[in-house]
Amino acid sequence: MNPPANGPLDRIRRGGSSYIAHLRLFSRNVWFVLLAGMGNGFAFGVFLFVFNFYVLSLGPRYDEAFLGTLTSAASLATILMALPSAWLAQRYPAKWVLAAGGLIGLVAYLGIVLFPVWGALIFFRMLAGASMSLTMVAAAPFLMANTGEAERQWAFSFQAGLSTVASFFGNLLAGILPSYFAGFFGVAATHTTAYRASLAAMVLISGLTIVPLLFIRGAKNTPPMEELPWVQLRRYRRMFAIILLPSLLIGLGAGLMQPFMNVYFRNVYQKSDAAIGVVFALGGLAMAVGQFIGPPMADRMGKIRTVMFTQALSIPFLMTMGIGAWMVTAGLARAETFFILAGISYIFRLALMNLSNPVYSTFILERVPVQAQALSISLTNLVFQVGWFVMPQVSGRLQVQHGPAGFAYIFAGVTGFYISAILVEKWFFGRDAHAERQLRAARSTIV
Repeated sequence: MNPPANGPLDRIRRGGSSYIAHLRLFSRNVWFVLLAGMGNGFAFGVFLFVFNFYVLSLGPRYDEAFLGTLTSAASLATILMALPSAWLAQRYPAKWVLAAGGLIGLVAYLGIVLFPVWGALIFFRMLAGASMSLTMVAAAPFLMANTGEAERQWAFSFQAGLSTVASFFGNLLAGILPSYFAGFFGVAATHTTAYRASLAAMVLISGLTIVPLLFIRGAKNTPPMEELPWVQLRRYRRMFAIILLPSLLIGLGAGLMQPFMNVYFRNVYQKSDAAIGVVFALGGLAMAVGQFIGPPMADRMGKIRTVMFTQALSIPFLMTMGIGAWMVTAGLARAETFFILAGISYIFRLALMNLSNPVYSTFILERVPVQAQALSISLTNLVFQVGWFVMPQVSGRLQVQHGPAGFAYIFAGVTGFYISAILVEKWFFGRDAHAERQLRAARSTIV
């Protein structure tokens, strides 16, 4: 007896076949960019987990407020590089802009390892932010130019998803490396030497990510920029204001919370690096699953409806993490029990919010002129980084002033920003959601 045509197994089989068919549309050059992105994701997974603990281990002067300063410094550099990055991405082949970004990042991470002092850490963290700006701005127009409409959303989501899978393994490795190097050097697992050696291992991995880019041949590039970025910004200012406001609100929320998530789990729930590493790794894996689900979900629901739906679903999980910070620090709940709830909430929030990011990127790129695509991605990155420039200072001071209980205020603020972003998207893009729904209905009628 054959299984029903619309049964679960049949839907899985058809979904798998659709995935394979879309992957086969990717060109060789697209795969090289995806491979480089995986390497960056792996290295960044190690860096994000270890870096905060590395800085905090340097002494009393290097506290959570200084972590906020470092995050703001990186975001400031990304903001300052926004327009220059857009100009470079449209003037020179993406292959070389991406490679230059990788080399600058390599120098930045090496400097962080070799010069662990106040001023040097700020400088090299800013250099890392400039590197990120170059790579992010160059990659998106490259994917737009080297993909067709059929596989474009899949390429964007796969770029994010593969990078996240690699970050998952980076988080796993990051949870192990400090203990390994602590044994090797005969120091405590929370000693600066253990964290410093872990970052040094990450630098070696980061250098290898440039290699796939060197094999790109005959890639299509976006047309040369006829107008300077600031001229385009003036010409399309209303369009940019509309598409960038949601990213600004999401960035303000993310900047308040995301740089301190490992500190949240350590200070509120008193967990070890290894336990936090497992949560981060599972979060990275959930992010990847969400990003891989994104393309078929966007095909089914429409891009902007997918974005609003997944962002709204993430809010209860944000609230759970905030309630945990309040109840545990007030002695109203056991840290061990709420750590499980907070960990699950962290994982689901990551999956839902990061499912929407590549979908929204494709949505806005399809609505701007081709020659303004690099500027669009650069400005999206800029306004997102405004949040990471301003809000870590607020978050760090809340933690210094209120201790672990400060995270209750932090998550309340994040929830407010995310709800505001959803309302703005509904206001500006409600008609687009209706048009997408009508188009899908028309296509289903034709089929």
